[in-house]
Amino acid sequence: MTVVPKEAKNSKSNKKTDEVKRYRLSKAEKIAIPIIIIIAIWAAYSFTQSSPTPASSSLSVTYSSTSLSSGNAPDFTLPVVSSNGPTGQTATLSSFRGKVVLLEFMEPWCPHCQHMAPILDTLYAQYGGNVVFVSIAGPWNGATASDTANFIRTYGTTWTTLYDSSGIVFSNYGVQSTPMFYVIGKDGSVSSSFTGEQTSDTLAGAISAALSS
Repeated sequence: MTVVPKEAKNSKSNKKTDEVKRYRLSKAEKIAIPIIIIIAIWAAYSFTQSSPTPASSSLSVTYSSTSLSSGNAPDFTLPVVSSNGPTGQTATLSSFRGKVVLLEFMEPWCPHCQHMAPILDTLYAQYGGNVVFVSIAGPWNGATASDTANFIRTYGTTWTTLYDSSGIVFSNYGVQSTPMFYVIGKDGSVSSSFTGEQTSDTLAGAISAALSS
């Protein structure tokens, strides 16, 4: 049997003690490590928040910020969409010259546009004989003509609905959010415009003013 000398035992014991001391954390290190971990977690969270996934209400296309307030409304020709989809027909704004036009820009997924559907339905029942109602659906967030048709079925809209697949009419009218409304006078000029949800009285007042001018 090999006997380990006492000196060797003490040497090994001292060596282990030194190793333990070498890897023992100081008080400052014990405080610093949790702080570093918290900072790292916060940085990772901040990074994910600074680059969010686009929400359903965000714009998929950048349009001009110009908003019409006066002058002639830009003319356009767009395909007509019914509850069954594109009809193969088109409608041209200038063909309605001589009548007041309530022009709505909307998106089928837009909750504010959905809220406005029954309000417009009431106004259409009141003014439909003297005013042309036109809704233009755009392509933001990948909205399609089929989505527009589904909107018509869901909300039972009966006035003219068009689909602007390229977004060019949205751009020409400076539309950056939906819904947006233009009241166009009998002479083809912009009478008034509104952005966002509107009350029935507000739109009725604008329509009545255009009819009397």
